[in-house]
Amino acid sequence: MEKHTQESTNKLLRVIVALLLRRRDEYTLTLRQQIEILANLGMKPAEIAEILGRTNTYINKELSGIRKSRKRVE
Repeated sequence: MEKHTQESTNKLLRVIVALLLRRRDEYTLTLRQQIEILANLGMKPAEIAEILGRTNTYINKELSGIRKSRKRVE
């Protein structure tokens, strides 16, 4: 596959994921839940930031909080 075509496809997939995460119904996930799901799927903080329209700093802060809350539960 041509590199430009692959990059375009990846960009469109990121947009689709972002739109799915921003649904507006009673099952809408919080921003923290969205970050946790994307991180669990193996996405890097920079990719998550791009999808959710937040800064890398914000995403890293949330991921740190998520890790800390997991340690408290264990």
